[in-house]
Amino acid sequence: MRRPRGAAGAFERALELLDLTLGDDRWRGRRKEIARARELLCDAAAGGQEYGTTLEGLDRYFLAFAVLARRGR
Repeated sequence: MRRPRGAAGAFERALELLDLTLGDDRWRGRRKEIARARELLCDAAAGGQEYGTTLEGLDRYFLAFAVLARRGR
């Protein structure tokens, strides 16, 4: 199966990874938060019509987690 390239491919892959994470029992206690992140990603991709979510806002939100994860290595 070939994946679309560019933004559409990245969006598709992000949803796939979030879905795989939701299906992994190791994240059982965090599923609500992960599902919410998925919902907001979809909202941002649709232009923020429901919640006013932007890709830039999601980037700022997740950057803090990335920095902390990197610091813990």
